[in-house]
Amino acid sequence: MSLARVAVVTTGGTIDALGADRLDLAAYLETGRRLEPGALLDSVAVELATVARVTEVPYQRVAAHAMTDAYLAGLRGLVAELLARGGADGVVLTHGTNTLEETAWLLHLTVATDAPIVLTGAMRPASALSGDGPLNLVEAVRVAASPAARGLGVLVVMDDTVHGARDVAKTNTLRVDAFASPMTGPLGRVDGDGRVVISSRPARGAALRGAYAGVDLHALPRVDVVASHQGADGALVDAAVAAGARGIVSAATGDGYPTPQQVEALERASAAGVAIVQSTRVGSGRVPPLPALLGRGWIPADDLGPWKARILLRLALAAGEDLDTVRARFAAD
Repeated sequence: MSLARVAVVTTGGTIDALGADRLDLAAYLETGRRLEPGALLDSVAVELATVARVTEVPYQRVAAHAMTDAYLAGLRGLVAELLARGGADGVVLTHGTNTLEETAWLLHLTVATDAPIVLTGAMRPASALSGDGPLNLVEAVRVAASPAARGLGVLVVMDDTVHGARDVAKTNTLRVDAFASPMTGPLGRVDGDGRVVISSRPARGAALRGAYAGVDLHALPRVDVVASHQGADGALVDAAVAAGARGIVSAATGDGYPTPQQVEALERASAAGVAIVQSTRVGSGRVPPLPALLGRGWIPADDLGPWKARILLRLALAAGEDLDTVRARFAAD
């Protein structure tokens, strides 16, 4: 049986960054140095040749926290094109970890395909002693080449573990086991013998896979995230409205409680036609459809964190969906 064809799109990040020395595990981005183009895949070429027929597709390499709408629109277009023209059975993206979960969710919502799309990165730079990037890359290609990964939506492979795009989150700033799926747990793993073991299929998020494939990512409306804390007033909410926000995601305390001053500002925003999604700053758990929240016409984020809630709200508004439809999108399985 011939090996699967996997396109690897390289976008930069820690996985190809070079530090000052082998023990530079924190300040390496400050050197501004990266592996030469092609060097990352060349470093594991022998191993990859046993896993899949791999083609590298270079893309502009940037830090994950520097990605813009235009950059992501181009990336989405590239991934969709690679799959649509039939040249790849799966796609792997190397990506900085800081916003990796956001790109995974965006692609899940905007690329309509059963083919595996897998994001991976590294928590240690390419120059590090015991760097994690090379094995993460090989394992991501294994998953992208596996028939078991088809139809699961966009996946994230880090530290031998397979996560679904809807639930995965970066939960640590430095550890190699920085990614987790707090509400559901991982979907599977890549074992030491190379076997891809998918132990569960994602139920939530399946209905939204590719739902916004027709949305122009170059023209998404402004949606801001406003966090809550003790003593927070409504200044940032008012500023978001003044800046032209069509939506605001409130990252509130507990299961969805902004301060009284923020509530007043959010009510002003809502009355002005701004869509309000109530999320939480807590790392896991649902924002339920509480009577007070629904009475204000706001949308509970369910268990989507603020950053992913922002992406879904932007896409829904760009698609012209009304608030009842958007509310159903957030509650959808």
